Amino acid sequence: MKIRRNCLKNQGIYFLIFLLISFIFSLAGVLYAEKNEVNLILENGLKVLLVNRAGSPLVHVVLGVGFGSRDETPSVYGLAHFLEHALLFRGKRSKPVEEIQAELKRIGAQINGHTGLDATLFELSVPREKIEAGLNNFVDLIFNFNLDEEDLDREKEIILEEMNLQTSEPLSLALSLAYESLFPGHAYGHPLIGRADKVKELKLDQVTGAHREFYSPANCSLVVVGDLEAGKIEELIKKYFGQLKGEKKSRPVIEPPAPLGKITRLEKEMDIEQSHLVIACRGPDISSPDQYAFDLLTTIMGRGLNPWLAMTLGSRRISVAHLSISYNSHRYSGILLIHLILDPRNVNLAEREISRSLRQLHQENFSPDDVLGEARDYFFDFLSSAKRQVQLNAERALEDGRQLASSVALYLLLLEGINLPPYLETIEKISSTDLRRAASKYLSRPEMAIIVINPLRKQVKQS
Repeated sequence: MKIRRNCLKNQGIYFLIFLLISFIFSLAGVLYAEKNEVNLILENGLKVLLVNRAGSPLVHVVLGVGFGSRDETPSVYGLAHFLEHALLFRGKRSKPVEEIQAELKRIGAQINGHTGLDATLFELSVPREKIEAGLNNFVDLIFNFNLDEEDLDREKEIILEEMNLQTSEPLSLALSLAYESLFPGHAYGHPLIGRADKVKELKLDQVTGAHREFYSPANCSLVVVGDLEAGKIEELIKKYFGQLKGEKKSRPVIEPPAPLGKITRLEKEMDIEQSHLVIACRGPDISSPDQYAFDLLTTIMGRGLNPWLAMTLGSRRISVAHLSISYNSHRYSGILLIHLILDPRNVNLAEREISRSLRQLHQENFSPDDVLGEARDYFFDFLSSAKRQVQLNAERALEDGRQLASSVALYLLLLEGINLPPYLETIEKISSTDLRRAASKYLSRPEMAIIVINPLRKQVKQS
């Protein structure tokens, strides 16, 4: 059994995991065109989707809980992550957590937890012949929560250690600062892992009360991807999850973030050899029709055979050791993240070039149809290339049962009552004009967070 003891040990890992999940998040709608899935709503309100993968040796079970850092009040920042961590590692259920973990290990199961801004996910992967034992322990672990003061204090120590680790991990710190800078005063703006002073003050009744309120089946979604016939999974889901009780919890009303209207730049120093540069901008939220064009823009900028941003930096002879670009869509906003590792002497030049390029992206040509005459024969088709790359990545993602289950669980949880058009069909219809409109709307404005983590300055010896 794989349990990440430092489950999401720093904020960077939190966001990177949810970036992977959100990459195929919009693809969840593809499933509804298939005939090998079962859609259920149990009497207790739990939304269930069962996806058949005949012959698969593993069954992937993902529970989505409508409780994330956005639901926290300032007095309990870090509560969602604390609770997720405690559920996996602390307290007693029908038996001690250690015994549950040992039993899961004996049957070859893996269990993980992820805390996000909008939701918490718990993933179980188990051999199909051991599915009943896996479900029994999974439900016991997540829903029969019992914590005492000793466990509370021990968990606080672990979380505070993770916070200390964050201060030594440049990407983790940079991402945390980027979110704080882009969403000041908003529910997305405080550190997902929490604040040390608030974690120290968490009370037992606050932790158990949050579990009682939010971890109700009516506030959850459940997705299973595996061989539905092996082990009669539908009956087992009804047996173990159908007996859960709880009322529907109304989540706090969250308004979309107000316009930022400025560029925030922060510099920090760490004991590292090269600089880390993170440039972040807001993007479309998960229900916005702009997300499809923005997905393609992100692909054009950072993926494929001719990543546009790498070509732009290369034309200025700006050397980088690492370049990654990602777009993460949340319920009430999205975020574009550009991460570079480079020589400290190149930071300012790279920052200026990327900032300039983003602001001017709405003026770029992306397809041979955007140019005239003989130039068409020599123009690289960024748009078509990006569409093929997205299609390829989508097909690969749908083959990953665990990621697929996580994405669909999030889809069912956050887009209740919202119907999105088919992802790949919509992507295929996007034009260069759509790309320029999205770039103009989200990237040409003076709204940006620039975070630089530099190596420590060398001490100048006194002569």
